[in-house]
Amino acid sequence: MRLLMMSVAVPTLLLAFQGTAHAEWPFDGFPCCPFSDATLKTNVQPLTGATQKLLQIQGVTFNWKDGGREDIGVIAQEVKKVYPQLVREDTQHMRVDYEKLVAPLIESIREMDTRIKQLETAQHAQAH
Repeated sequence: MRLLMMSVAVPTLLLAFQGTAHAEWPFDGFPCCPFSDATLKTNVQPLTGATQKLLQIQGVTFNWKDGGREDIGVIAQEVKKVYPQLVREDTQHMRVDYEKLVAPLIESIREMDTRIKQLETAQHAQAH
């Protein structure tokens, strides 16, 4: 009987060219989990107006010119107008840091939850 030994993957530190530190997991080949520790940040401010800003970005379906593969995403030029810090540019093309869209999405949900609660409270008050 043969024993199959599995190696334990230890995260390594990868410093991306945009200055973001990532833990890289060798088994999937992609950087994982940018550091988000409060001790690494200064001047932390809440995002405001997230819903209004996100409404300026349209989700789209499209086909890639190279190969015709169907995909889904956003247009970097639109994102740059609203959240320029989420767009990376090289000499030819723009890329969106989709991972960082999570923060405005969370805050937009929070804003909508507040609005819903206000409407429910107003509706409850009118009913009584």
